[in-house]
Amino acid sequence: MRKKPNGIRLTAEDRVVNTISVLIALFVLLVTVYPIYYCIIYAFSDGNASMVHQIYFAPVMFTLDNFKAVVEDAMLVNSFMISVARTVLAVITGVAFTAYTAYGLTRRELVGRRVYSLIAMFTMYFGGGVIPTYLLYRDIGLINHFSVYILPGMLSVYNMLLVMAFFRDIPDSLIESAKLDGASEFTILCRIVVPLSTPILATIALFVGVGAWNDWYTAAYFINDQKLMPMSTILMRLVSAAEASKKAQEAAVAAGVNAGQTGPTSASIRYATMLVSIFPVMCVYPFVQKYFVKGIMIGAIKA
Repeated sequence: MRKKPNGIRLTAEDRVVNTISVLIALFVLLVTVYPIYYCIIYAFSDGNASMVHQIYFAPVMFTLDNFKAVVEDAMLVNSFMISVARTVLAVITGVAFTAYTAYGLTRRELVGRRVYSLIAMFTMYFGGGVIPTYLLYRDIGLINHFSVYILPGMLSVYNMLLVMAFFRDIPDSLIESAKLDGASEFTILCRIVVPLSTPILATIALFVGVGAWNDWYTAAYFINDQKLMPMSTILMRLVSAAEASKKAQEAAVAAGVNAGQTGPTSASIRYATMLVSIFPVMCVYPFVQKYFVKGIMIGAIKA
């Protein structure tokens, strides 16, 4: 019977379980990585190569022209800046407002806190729908305004419940001692509660940031001004428009109209735009991953 280096004996059942676990892990890795790899090889390939289905495992006629087309497109550059601005502001306001609200609802001194909690939880299960929401946004002046990206999403009840579960585990003795020293509630929140809650706050910051970066719905329904469109909405429209363009280009290639020509196409620009859109998230995630895992585990246990 084979032994591991630490002296633990592996039975036949253990080896079967380990083998199955490795195969499942490899399958999940393949399913996760392949779509990104697919975008990479198409983004770095000549546009017409995709029209004749020549791309399989590596870029064909390696080129940076697709990314050059993205950078030179004023609409895409503007949409990227809008996405960055709304994501940064959404994270700052969302985390701050969620932490402030969660702290208030965890304090026993707050009169009617149970009622406020029930009202907040009610919104998790029932909503007004698209048309009432549109009419509300129109009446308060959020239609075609940048604030429509920020104000409605300042508080997520799900995130608030996670933060409340974390705050409840902070010893009351710390807060009471701070009050005896003359600290206000705001000072206690900023100097005691928030520094102790870095894991859960980093977790909801990741939730809010990824959600804001990927959100195309808000702009699609509530924004008509092209200058306020985020990259996710532009990308969604590129994906929709590229399908019709791709069929026309495939027909042209099949007829020999574009034979021998090279350069970006709508499909290759779409894949390049996808890579540009996911690059910021891929850069930020490794730095918050440790807080994300810890915050989710603690929040799930305490909730």
